[in-house]
Amino acid sequence: MRTFQTTITVLALLGAGCSDESGAGGADAAATDGRDAGGEAPLPPLPGEDAGATCAARQPETCDGTDQDCDGLVDEDFLLACAPCAEGDCVEATVVGGAWREGIARNVRVGGDRGVRLPPLPGRNDFVYIANAGDDTVSKLRASDGVEVARIYVGDNPSRTAVDGEGNAWVAMRGVASGIPDEVQEHVVKIDGKCTPTVRPPRPTRECILLDIPSVGDTLRGIAVDAEGDVWVGSFATFEVVKLHGKTGRTLARVSLEEIDARPYGLAIDENGYVWVAAREGQTAVVRVDPVRLEIDPAFVFGRDQVDYQPYGIAADGEGGMWFGTFTGLVYRVDVVTGGIGPVHRVGSATRGVAVDDAGKLWVADSGLGQVHRMDRTSGDIELSVDVGQGPVGVAVDHDGAVWAVNQYDDNAVKVAPDGEVLGSFPVGAQPYTYSDMTGSAFRVFRRMRGTFTETFATGVDGARWTGVRWTGDAPAPSTVSLRVRAFDGAAAGEWREVALTDGAGALQGLTGANVEVEVTLESGDRDAIPNVDALTLTYQLP
Repeated sequence: MRTFQTTITVLALLGAGCSDESGAGGADAAATDGRDAGGEAPLPPLPGEDAGATCAARQPETCDGTDQDCDGLVDEDFLLACAPCAEGDCVEATVVGGAWREGIARNVRVGGDRGVRLPPLPGRNDFVYIANAGDDTVSKLRASDGVEVARIYVGDNPSRTAVDGEGNAWVAMRGVASGIPDEVQEHVVKIDGKCTPTVRPPRPTRECILLDIPSVGDTLRGIAVDAEGDVWVGSFATFEVVKLHGKTGRTLARVSLEEIDARPYGLAIDENGYVWVAAREGQTAVVRVDPVRLEIDPAFVFGRDQVDYQPYGIAADGEGGMWFGTFTGLVYRVDVVTGGIGPVHRVGSATRGVAVDDAGKLWVADSGLGQVHRMDRTSGDIELSVDVGQGPVGVAVDHDGAVWAVNQYDDNAVKVAPDGEVLGSFPVGAQPYTYSDMTGSAFRVFRRMRGTFTETFATGVDGARWTGVRWTGDAPAPSTVSLRVRAFDGAAAGEWREVALTDGAGALQGLTGANVEVEVTLESGDRDAIPNVDALTLTYQLP
């Protein structure tokens, strides 16, 4: 789709019914047969072309706001909106409207004619969703007081929950749905976060279920929601990560991890939109999946020889690190940019679920000691340990900063204040087994988010001399918009050039080529300051 409009006029080219009174081949006929002095006939007019004009100079179309090929269409087949500059012999080529949708958008939202922007903060969620593996239900607790407002029957052996930006809960199962034949693979359920059932706990109900999606995988053991609201599920038995559409539940992609021998056990998403997988069996311990290319990121595959501990729970700290529990006395960090491993901290006995609070503190569920620990991520110092019960398997932070621990063998959840005070213990279903983002607060810890848009645009002008760029949009402090470009003729790409932007504009001297590749980077220094780029205009001189 283009943002400019082109009107096509179809002319009825009527035969004039000429009578050749001078006879065929006469002098008058020779003067009117349309041939020039050289004997070559000019090209006939096309629909939309001035019938009185000759098109002998018809040329291939280029991106410059004119109609070189005389077909009545201006700059067709170019994604860029092309127009002559107001002054000088130059062209303005603008990325706007549908051109944004053609590019590679990584962790940015593309919004119609409004360009690209970073994903917003998720909405507030006031509930905690706990999967009860022992009775095939999910307990929905009100975070403010721990009251169980719903117990929803979801199917065989629920194991993980995640909450999307609209407050809906997603549940991954390790068994088949009720009433579905056993040969059908495990399913995923979406629960309406705004729904309150009429059947009261502890009685289970099937009310409030928006989607029940069969055949997602086999032994589902990880689930996470990305900033776009789509859902990623780890299928342990089939070595797969599966992407589901957040509205319809339709399967969008399947990424196989079998070639690296990785069985997904836990999933989490970092501030750059990459999907991280903790694998409990096989040769690979940790792997990063590229959500745009839908493939394993080969630079981020960590084998048992690199990470000599079994990964379990995962949490992003929002500042460049992914943290892993191990079911041993250790936790460790992987750098999301460099892939560096460390620090590695000794915490307690059997670390399982991990979470990072708004103050940047790492909370660890220690099922061996029956405690949750609060620790300094940098030094590894344990600042406090809180007794919570038998077998705490998961830990999560709610939207008010309180910490929730799920006790697998006490059939309850315990609410803990950031200072370690126990605020309450609340019964749930049998054998609760949740250590993923059960509160929907994971994205809130991302003090910084980063997204990019990348695409190559053609102009049809070999040797075009690029001179400048400007963008329109908003970058509220402390967020930033940065840009790099490269230009080239043919298929070979040139070197990237970082563009110094001042007041939304920058110079591009010395850059030549018919094709220009742009990469726009949006970064939020504060998650309440979300940058956006509506349009990007590059100018070039005709050679």
